Parts: sequence; structure tokens; C-alpha cells
Amino acid sequence: MPLIPLSYKIKLLTLILLMSLLGACTEVTKTWDPQSYTVKRGDTLYSIAWRYEKDFRQVAQINNITPPYAIYPGQRLRMQAVNKDGSVVEESRPQVLTDISTGRVVIVEEAVSIATVKTLPKPGFTTVQKNETLYAIARREGYSHHQLARWNHLRSPYSIKPGQKLRLSPPASSLGGTHSSTAPSKTTVSTKPVVKPVTRPLKLPPIKATPLVAVTRPTKALPVKVERWHWPVKGRVIQTYKANDTARKGIGIAGKLGQSVKAAAAGTVVYSGNGLINYGNLIIIKHSHSFLSAYAYNQSLLVKEGDSVKRGQTIAKMGKLEAKVQLHFEIRRNGKPVNPLYYLPKS
Repeated sequence: MPLIPLSYKIKLLTLILLMSLLGACTEVTKTWDPQSYTVKRGDTLYSIAWRYEKDFRQVAQINNITPPYAIYPGQRLRMQAVNKDGSVVEESRPQVLTDISTGRVVIVEEAVSIATVKTLPKPGFTTVQKNETLYAIARREGYSHHQLARWNHLRSPYSIKPGQKLRLSPPASSLGGTHSSTAPSKTTVSTKPVVKPVTRPLKLPPIKATPLVAVTRPTKALPVKVERWHWPVKGRVIQTYKANDTARKGIGIAGKLGQSVKAAAAGTVVYSGNGLINYGNLIIIKHSHSFLSAYAYNQSLLVKEGDSVKRGQTIAKMGKLEAKVQLHFEIRRNGKPVNPLYYLPKS
């Protein structure tokens, strides 16, 4: 049996490596689509709306989803309304939505624009600043730290230095020159609808399938506003909210590992799990027509979806973000992040 030359072995290994990187990068490109979303197991209408910073009622309205708002794995949801000709609906007037608990029509105070999405080109590289970590950069840029580590040939514990340049897309060589970036420089709107409007549940296999989620109806109507907010934990604020920074959509509050995390206001738990990237063990509570709050990076979760909670009730145990014990806390109004310090009492 003839010996295989070393050069041939090296070429073969290189080819295998390139193919694996291509597969990984192809998977990355499927993780974010500003126009539509494919439902995965564990998703809820609230968690999907949270990803896109939309009100869940808006997502339901765009997709003609009616109570009890059942969605299924594999179902394709449009995240932007389209006209019959496939063009994106431009809407500047306040949204008129239906309250799930009472069936009453509700006018949302701050309408979420669903005009054509145009984004500036993403930079190909970023320069590490003082005290920045790979995890923080990945979260800010919308990737996982594993992706940035792979693209920049970094190994655990992923040490980086100020002034170091990091690649924000896969090397062109790893993609065989056919795809240079997972982040498109411009989002364009197709001339055809992304999908046909969903007017009825998708056809399922002969075996009867249980809907992935049905939004639980609260036992009583949700209030129009939140009367009083409560600090979710006692501790020092170590990270503040910044409107134009995607990594700072809420605040970070320091504490002790296992410390009790409490509901900031009374409401209904609409998400409890770890399916949202960069949030760890997460709880989302619906407080009123307009307000939700989120509690991220918990060590453990003590409530489940559909539970009614009181203000100050323990809902989780504090965990870690990287090496720091802290709670990431967000408040969203009509789907959009707002500064929690404007609502929490002075302390």
C-alpha cells in the first residue's frame, strides 16, 4: 500500500477545516433576519417580540395571529407588515391593538415604526478599548463570543488587549471566497412578500401536535400603567443604561451569588427560560398594556410562564455575567428599551 505524501495530508486536513468553518458560518447567517423569523422549540410570542424590540401584539397583528396566540416550531413569522404588492407598510400613526385579557381595543401611546429598514454597513473590524472583554464586544456587535474567538483564532480564556484589532466577520478564505460577511451592509426589502399571511395554524403531521405556546390570559385585566416600581435586588449599579449601545439596554446591579431577585412590579410571567442569546436564565414579566421587565443571568428560575407575581415576590436567584455576580435588569415600554433608573425609586 503506497504511503500518502505529507503535503497531501495537509491539504486534506485544510479542506476539512474549511468545510467545517463554512458550515458554521452558514448557520450564523441564518440566526438573524430583520424581515422574518422561524419559530424554534421553546420560543414564545413574547420572547420573539423581545428579540426584535417589538410589542407582541404588533407581531400577532402582522401575522394575523388571534387568541390564544398559538405558534408552532417551524412556523415563519413576518416581523414587518407588507402590502399586497409586497412593499413594506409605512406607518406613522399610533397603533391600534387588541388587549388579550379584555378584548378591548387599545391605542399604543408610542407606535413602533414599521417603515423600510435601512442600516449602515457594519465595520469589518473593531479596536479593543480599555477594560473591554470579548464577551462585551460580542454582545455589542450582535454575535456570540465563540464566533469572535473562532474568527480571530483566540483560545480560552480569550484574553484580549487594548488596541488589539478584532475581526467582526468570518475570514473570506474560510468561506472559499463566496461569502465575505455574515452581516449584510444593507438590508433590502424584497418585492415579494416574505411569506403569505398566516390565517390559520400550519398543517401538522397526522399525530396531534400541541401548540408550542399560547399566551396565558391573566385572571384580571392588565392595568394601563404601573403604579409603583420596586428595586429587583439591593446592590450597587455597576452598569448604566445607554440608548445607543446595544450592550447596555438595561442596568447591571451587583450582589451576592444566590441572592433573591424580586419582581419589580406586579404582573404575569410571560417568559421563563434560557432560549434568548446573551441573556442566560431569563424571566420576562408583563406589568401593563405598555410595560415589561426582564431579569437576566440568573442562577436559577423560581417561576414559570403564566404565573401571576406580586411586587417584591422572589422570582429567581442571582447568577453571574462572566466572572461578576450581578443582575441584568431591563424595562421596556411598547417593546422598546427605556432607562430603568427613570422608573425605579431613588435610593
